[in-house]
Amino acid sequence: MAVRIEKGGWITIFLLGLGLTGYALHKYDVVDLSSILGKSGGGSASGGAKPVDTSKPLSTTGSSDTSNVRVRVNIWVGCVGGLVANGGLDTQAGSIYDKKGLKVGFKIIDDWTEGAAALATNNVDVMLTTADVWAKDYAQFQEKGFNARAVYLVDWSRGADGVIGKQGVDNIEALAGKTVAFAPYTPSHFLLWNGLKNSGLTTEQRKEIFAKAVHTKDGIEPATLFAQQKVDGAVAWDPDMSDAVGKRPGSKKIYDTKIANKLIADILVVSDRFASKNPSTLAKFLEGWLEGVEFIHQQPARAHNLIGAIKDFNIPADLAKTMLEGVRLADYADNKAFFSATSGDSDYVNIMKAATDMYREERLIKRTPDLDASLDRRFVDAMSGRFSSTSTDATPEYKAPAKGQAPFATQRRAIYFDTGSANMSMDSRAIVEEIGGFMRSYENTVVDIEGNTDSTGSRDINVELSKARAEAVRSYLMKKYGFPGTRLRSLGNGPDKPIESNGTPEGREKNRRTDIKVYANPGAN
Repeated sequence: MAVRIEKGGWITIFLLGLGLTGYALHKYDVVDLSSILGKSGGGSASGGAKPVDTSKPLSTTGSSDTSNVRVRVNIWVGCVGGLVANGGLDTQAGSIYDKKGLKVGFKIIDDWTEGAAALATNNVDVMLTTADVWAKDYAQFQEKGFNARAVYLVDWSRGADGVIGKQGVDNIEALAGKTVAFAPYTPSHFLLWNGLKNSGLTTEQRKEIFAKAVHTKDGIEPATLFAQQKVDGAVAWDPDMSDAVGKRPGSKKIYDTKIANKLIADILVVSDRFASKNPSTLAKFLEGWLEGVEFIHQQPARAHNLIGAIKDFNIPADLAKTMLEGVRLADYADNKAFFSATSGDSDYVNIMKAATDMYREERLIKRTPDLDASLDRRFVDAMSGRFSSTSTDATPEYKAPAKGQAPFATQRRAIYFDTGSANMSMDSRAIVEEIGGFMRSYENTVVDIEGNTDSTGSRDINVELSKARAEAVRSYLMKKYGFPGTRLRSLGNGPDKPIESNGTPEGREKNRRTDIKVYANPGAN
């Protein structure tokens, strides 16, 4: 006997089916209903997942995780560890990820803001970014109630990014009054801001540089503008950077990430939504990425060919080889060192602090968030014993600058001491620690610390006192940060190198200073 369904019954069946379909799509993270329905019913900005508690032990066994991982990348050679593990943008049969039972989809999103938006709206699960850009995104996510954390160091830029200047612009201070091209709110922005901040330029001079700057949409255009002699300086990356310098006679790199070798770091960030539901999948994904890096190190030629064959990635094999010479793909030991603190802050926190200062100065973020809560060390810790923890990153060999070698930056600092002694005042230690943070990021540098006095009193006494004070700063940096003695030299100028007249109280105050002269390390490889 046929059953007759009235009109209202069909509507009920339709709505019930729609609800069941929506529930299934939400459960398997195809759509995020919490963004549609709001936060009622226990939803959150993390897609219904509670914020990850990183203090609890990580469990990656017995889980019914999804096998799918969606990853935001940009067209940058640093992400090739994951691409090699995947065999391309989508998982290929027989690849490292395929053997782990994963289906990884890499989405190319070159715009940094769009990449962060994709993570926040559940269009990707994992985001490739840099630690400096993450400082902005993390603070803004926190303000909106969205939770995500850094979990993995992808690479260090080691010469791939730099600041270049026309003939006569030989150091950072020479950028004063010049027109510089860069892509705003990107690693290029941070590289320029950080260099200027740690130079001898005044706040007003730095503001003028940024006010006159030419903003570009990407990191390639600044090199083009520089080669065309339309700007005095540029922040660019290789191979475009070196090509631009070669096309403009007399121009040079002022500094790059071979010098500032612990400043620009690519990292992976994962949403709490994905990490809380899929810890086993995430652990396999990160493990596979490391295996991809090992493959590149062991069989570089095969890896370069594989990279060149990836459709839409647009980095041919020969270019991949060249670009990889300017980065260090992070291994397990690099990850352990990056997120762990051996003396003071970790390298991760050191970068995040500096970048947070920049974005607060730019008024893009309102406050400094809890930076330690911005990462989850447990996934790296869980791989202990599976990969070598012995560092393969060579320790710099420091050599004295050649006679006549000019510093690429000179900081003038007011470091206060007890009257007539070399005992640093408590408030001056914060200033010296700023120098220490800078030296950690610019690891391939040699630093001169020069003490200076005004002309009041005996010259001989002033020379000895200024030398003792410079040595006190040197000793503090060596003890707190473990910097080797070959990297730091102390000198006492006494009253012999004034920068203002000693005839006024204001002039004498400026002459009582400590000069920090920063040189590119001649022993750098």
